[in-house]
Amino acid sequence: MVQQGFYQSQSQEMRQEQILAPHQILSLEMLSAPILEMQTLINHELEINPSLERIDNNGVQLVGDPVEDVGTSGRDNNDEGAGQAAEKDEFLANLMQLDESWRDSLPRNHTKSSSFDGDDEKRKYFFDSLTNQETLSDYLQEQLRMGNPSDRVKEICELIIGSISESGYLRTHLADLAIICNATMEEMNIGLKLIQSFDPPGIGAKDLRECLMLQLERQNKQNTLTYKVIDKYLDKIGKNRIVEIAKALKISPASLYDVIFEIKQLQPKPGNAVESSSEHYVLPEIFIEQDEGKNYIVKSNKDFVPKLRISSRYIKLLDDPSTPKEVKHYIREKVSNGNLLIKSLSQRQSTIHRISERILAHQKEFFNGGEEFMKPLTMGQVADEIGVHETTVSRAIANKYVRTNRGMFPLKHFFTSGFQAEDGESLSSMSIRKKIQAFISEENPSKPLSDKVIVDLLVEQGFTVARRTVAKYREALAIPSSHMRKNHG
Repeated sequence: MVQQGFYQSQSQEMRQEQILAPHQILSLEMLSAPILEMQTLINHELEINPSLERIDNNGVQLVGDPVEDVGTSGRDNNDEGAGQAAEKDEFLANLMQLDESWRDSLPRNHTKSSSFDGDDEKRKYFFDSLTNQETLSDYLQEQLRMGNPSDRVKEICELIIGSISESGYLRTHLADLAIICNATMEEMNIGLKLIQSFDPPGIGAKDLRECLMLQLERQNKQNTLTYKVIDKYLDKIGKNRIVEIAKALKISPASLYDVIFEIKQLQPKPGNAVESSSEHYVLPEIFIEQDEGKNYIVKSNKDFVPKLRISSRYIKLLDDPSTPKEVKHYIREKVSNGNLLIKSLSQRQSTIHRISERILAHQKEFFNGGEEFMKPLTMGQVADEIGVHETTVSRAIANKYVRTNRGMFPLKHFFTSGFQAEDGESLSSMSIRKKIQAFISEENPSKPLSDKVIVDLLVEQGFTVARRTVAKYREALAIPSSHMRKNHG
C-alpha cells in the first residue's frame, strides 16, 4: 500500500516592483494639490514638526520652539571643547547651508514689524476673485438658449434640465419624461444628447460610470486605457481590487495606479462645478500679464505660498555635544522631514512655473486675440520640452488656475487637440468650433448650412475636418441640425 502525501517546496523568483520612496510620495502630493490643499499639507507638517519655521511677510516667526533649552546646560563652561567634539558630518553641513540660503531669500526688511505694502492690493484681489452665484439649472438653460433650438427641442430639453439634480445627474427615467411631454424615446434621447454636450462635462448622466465616460469622450479619449477601466472595472476599482484588475488588463499595478490618478481628476459630481449655494474664492497659481514693454510674462503667486526654513535652534542642538543622543535622533528625523517638505515645495513651484512658460510660448496668440487663436497643445509636448514625464504635467495642472488679461482659466484649458492646414497653420479644436459657430451665425435662415457645406467651407480655408467631427462640434455648441434650424416662414 503506497501512502500519498503532500510536499512543500520553496522557490526563488525575481520580479520588479515600483515602490515610491517617502520623498517621492510627498513630492507627488505637493505637486497635485492646489494652493488651498497645499496650505493644509504644510500646516499639518508645521503642527507635528517643531524644527520647521514659517516666516510671514513681516518676518514674524509663526511657529514656536517646543524644545526649550534641551541639552544646553553647561555649554558655556567649555565652549572650545564643545566645538571640537561637535558632530561635523555632511548631514549637519547641508542643514547649515540650507539655513543660510534661506536667510538670503528673506526680504531685506523681514525683521521689521511694519505693515505690508500690498495689503490693499491683496484685499482687492480677493474681492476680484469672488465668483458670481448661479444655479446649475440657470447655467444649462443659458446654454440651451444660446443654441437657439426649435420650440419642440427646447420643450423637451427644459423638461430634462428640470429633472437634473444639483450634483448633475438625471433623476427621472426618460420614459417617464416622454409621457409627460408626449414625445417619442428617439426625441428624448436627442434632447438628452444635446444637454450632455453642454458644460460642465458629464452633465445629465444616469450614473457615475456614464458621467466619467462622458467626460473622457469630451476629451476624445474613448480609446484610452482609462476609458476601458471605467467602462469595465469601475465597481472593482471601488473595492480596491487592484491586483485582479491589473492582471486582467495585463498591466502592472503601478500603471493601474496612474490610470486611477487620471480617474480622480474627473468630476464625480459635475453639477458641483457650478456653485449654487455659496460664494467661494478661486486662487490662481500663476499670473500671465504684460510688463511695461507690453511683453507677456509669467509670475508665480507667492502671496499664498508659505516661506519655510529649518530652525537654527535645532541645528545648534545637533551641533552641541551635550545634547542627549535620543534628542539628536528625534531632531535629525524632524529636520530631515522638514528639508524634504521645503525641497518638495520648491520643486512644485518650479514645475508649475515652467509649464506656464511653455503655455505662454505656445498660446501667445490666444492672449492677443482670444479663443479662436488657440493653438493645438498636448501635455506630451510640454513634458518633452521641460524634461519631465507626461503624468507629471497632468498632476501639475490638475485643479490649478491662471489669471490672465482675458480672465481666470484652469491651466488645462490651454491643452487641446487640433488641425493643421495645408499651408502649415495649426488651429485647436476650440478654434475650429469657433469657425463653425461663425459660419452658422452668418447663414441664411431659409437655407441653413448643412454639415457637409460647413466641411467644404473649412476645406476652402485649408482645414480638412471629417463631417462627423463637424456634427460633433456643432452639437457641443448646442446648435441643432440644419433641418431643425431652417426657417419655414
